[in-house]
Amino acid sequence: MPLIMVGQNIQAKHAELRAQHDFETDTKAEKEIETILLHLENQQQLILQILKKMEAFEKKK
Repeated sequence: MPLIMVGQNIQAKHAELRAQHDFETDTKAEKEIETILLHLENQQQLILQILKKMEAFEKKK
């Protein structure tokens, strides 16, 4: 019986370490995704500014 309990404790520790690693990986991925989204939003703003300038230029012709 004690051997089974030791095995269960080891399995629980491994599961806890996996869960912690998964959490850290997910947290890092979330930060990277937020950075990418901010970059894309900035690009969208720049593209819209360029389009407005092009439209203004076309109207002047």
